[in-house]
Amino acid sequence: MALLLIYGKNNTHADPFKQARGCYQIGDIVEVLDDSKHDGDIVKNPIAPPFYLVRITGVTKAQAEKYMTPYIDPATVGTENPVTLRRRLHNVEVASIPTAIRNKLMADRYVSVSWSQVRNYIRNRLTNQTAGATP
Repeated sequence: MALLLIYGKNNTHADPFKQARGCYQIGDIVEVLDDSKHDGDIVKNPIAPPFYLVRITGVTKAQAEKYMTPYIDPATVGTENPVTLRRRLHNVEVASIPTAIRNKLMADRYVSVSWSQVRNYIRNRLTNQTAGATP
């Protein structure tokens, strides 16, 4: 199982280019953690705002790490100084997830779900494609 640490607020910057490449937005995956990093006990180990922790069953840390990649300008890939256009290529559409899951996430800042419950809400920002049937 993998744990996704998801950012829960929008950060802004006056420069739109800096905002796109350097500021976390709602739904950005900040870190992918191994299942052993949190035991699910939110009383003993609460999740601090502005973060959410989502445990996804059926997905390993290695499989989930691909959703943390930044979007690099294709013209600069392989060059000495690649240009990051977006901090994260993928994000979790927190506002679109089913109401029951979203309510639990908002109340506890933690939820445990299966891949089939969230795969349609992890979206590639450029192609607008969802994550798909397999992680």
